[in-house]
Amino acid sequence: MGKRIGMYLGGLAFTAIGIAFIILSFIGAGPWDTVAVGLNEHLGLTIGTWSILTQVTFTVITWTIEKTRLRIESVIPILIRSAFLDFWIYIVFKNANFSSSWELQLVCFIVGLVITGMGIGIYMEANLPKTPIDGMMVAICNRFGWSFQVVRMGIETTGAVLGFLLRGPVGLGTIATALLLGKIIQIVNNRVKRILQVPKTTHSF
Repeated sequence: MGKRIGMYLGGLAFTAIGIAFIILSFIGAGPWDTVAVGLNEHLGLTIGTWSILTQVTFTVITWTIEKTRLRIESVIPILIRSAFLDFWIYIVFKNANFSSSWELQLVCFIVGLVITGMGIGIYMEANLPKTPIDGMMVAICNRFGWSFQVVRMGIETTGAVLGFLLRGPVGLGTIATALLLGKIIQIVNNRVKRILQVPKTTHSF
């Protein structure tokens, strides 16, 4: 159990710092993060808080797809991840400037994208509650037999459109995240499954 909790918290912490790097690279935030940033700029509250509020919607969507009980516990990981996210953005990197050169921006973005994918791929196999968006991704994959890459791409593209409408930081990085994050998650998740000797088709909540 201790190993699972360590994987869980470590994966969520990795995911949060990855998202922070992507946002602060100013190349373009992740699709659903552009929604949170856009709402932050228009209505106040922290980016982490809006991340929580927007992703609660995914819990309802997952409930509709699975036709089971409403998974309220999915709020737990988003609370943890959002707390880590606000910690990195508003405390650790408060005075950091990752946009002083395009090279630094690019490195910051790439590192953030890889770390985010790694974090998601790791924590999903801890067999503990998933964030609403990841729970919905798994539910769709299980329901229709689609790959993480395809489903994640569709979810992220939807977020990018909403972020654009909210005038969030949509840019080339947003497109890259929508196209590549699912692939990174798939690679890392498959590797973790092999290490843990978990059947490829098994997903636990």
